[in-house]
Amino acid sequence: MLLCEAFKNSSIRNASMGFPMKLLCLLLVVCSVQSLQLDSQASTRKPRVTKYSKTTAMPGGSTEPATERSLMTATYRLYGSGGETCILLTVDALLDISYVTKLNERADANTFVPNNANVAGLCKESDLETLVLSFKEFALEWTFAKTPGGERWYVDSIRLTYNSSARILEHAAKQGRRVTLTTGPRALLFPTPVGKSYACPDETVVDILEEEPSNPTLAHRAKLYLRQMRLQPFMFKRDGVFGPPWHCSDSNRARSETAPVAVGAALAIATAITLVGYAIWRYLKVKKVQYDTME
Repeated sequence: MLLCEAFKNSSIRNASMGFPMKLLCLLLVVCSVQSLQLDSQASTRKPRVTKYSKTTAMPGGSTEPATERSLMTATYRLYGSGGETCILLTVDALLDISYVTKLNERADANTFVPNNANVAGLCKESDLETLVLSFKEFALEWTFAKTPGGERWYVDSIRLTYNSSARILEHAAKQGRRVTLTTGPRALLFPTPVGKSYACPDETVVDILEEEPSNPTLAHRAKLYLRQMRLQPFMFKRDGVFGPPWHCSDSNRARSETAPVAVGAALAIATAITLVGYAIWRYLKVKKVQYDTME
């Protein structure tokens, strides 16, 4: 560039000294083009790319903006008749639905449970409560119950209902039918002492299957992924704050401790029935022998 400036300043002098005019014009054109390229580089900069302008690939091949789903959990709160919080849930939940396409191939579709899902349910001071999260064409219903002594609460069942014509299921076979998936009754999920909240930072996967499908080969099934979950029913607290956490490791340990007791109780009942049956059989046999002897 400096060479071109020096050349321009001395062009007249060079011309007067007999410098070839054609070569002089060629050098002037080259210097002009170089100057334009430098100006263009100075005024044009690459746009700044951040994670907020990228898209995140979702399972199943669809994409959505990375900012559409925050890494933070969503909060769902059900109020009682007096305005107090009776069920409180914070979670990052994802539904992954497996279905059969019109080409008779099994495929997957997924959707997040959005932060703005409609919250409804049944909330009374009893041993049974329900929480329903409705969004798009889906309704996710949680049923809570207590153990017979009222010492622990647990999730009795999780039910998912939707229409097979939902947008994410546009390729599903048998469009327009109502689909119901459930864990089944007495699932006994997340047993926790009453007054405490179930807390699990790890990912929990709950399998949900279609109820009584007319054609088992076309049956839908789903997995509910629960991340960073904290849950508490039967609260009835005006401050709406979770009770002390009961971690999932404690819950698993409680279930592992309860299993031997249940097995032992079942064996004891079976043994008692056997003994009673033997005693009745023995009694009847003795009576028959006595009757035959009398004859």
